[in-house]
Amino acid sequence: MSNTKKRLHVHIPYRMLVEELPKVLDMGLNPEVFLDAETLDNIDLKEVREVSSALSDRGLFTTIHGPFMELSPGAPDGRVRMATVDRFNQTLDVAERLRPRAIVLHGGFDDRHFDGDVDVWLNESLKTWPEIAARAERLDTVIAVENIFEEEPTPLRRLIDSIASSAFGVCIDVGHLKLFSKVSLEEWFKTINNDIKELHIHDNHGTTDEHLAIGEGDIDFDLFFSLVTAHAEDPIYTIEPHGEEALKRALKAVQRYL
Repeated sequence: MSNTKKRLHVHIPYRMLVEELPKVLDMGLNPEVFLDAETLDNIDLKEVREVSSALSDRGLFTTIHGPFMELSPGAPDGRVRMATVDRFNQTLDVAERLRPRAIVLHGGFDDRHFDGDVDVWLNESLKTWPEIAARAERLDTVIAVENIFEEEPTPLRRLIDSIASSAFGVCIDVGHLKLFSKVSLEEWFKTINNDIKELHIHDNHGTTDEHLAIGEGDIDFDLFFSLVTAHAEDPIYTIEPHGEEALKRALKAVQRYL
């Protein structure tokens, strides 16, 4: 398998992966396995090992996307934060069996929710992430904190600098940047720089999170990939299409950049 193919992953919910595993194997897809809360509460860890073995036998690699709905690793409410820690640890329990190259989790900073106070979010976040990053390091994987509502990269930069772990970095989601960032792509890449561990690659028109294939929206992917080359050191590329036909288009469209 080429190095490029090793680095390209496709987002797929865990139950769908199990149901469609023969097709995933035949297509040679490296899955980014999405684990939502319901899946984590009902997952069969023996089955996870079997899925992991089937993928490994075909020379395929995995990443994980953890749960995010209602979670807040920087929540001032301690009970909310601890519920988030519990979900993250459940995700890492699966990672022990699946052995992913990276685990994508959300940092949860929203300027509106925290009234612009990055310090409050950061101080509470530092009660959450050191334990998670240390466990990821023991599993020989990395945590990639994904941008969503962040309007500029400083909060994530401060978080990365505070954790200071080789197993802790950022997942740049270009679709979310199109929707929510108030600064340029150049500023994001220059600020996060070689702490970019993964890239989520999908297009939109700047109004909703459409998860389109490259070229079907308004994002400047020539610029995006030039910045990847300049600033990111061998990141994982992940496409997040919604549906099988969208997958085919997304796979075809991304090839010119890999």
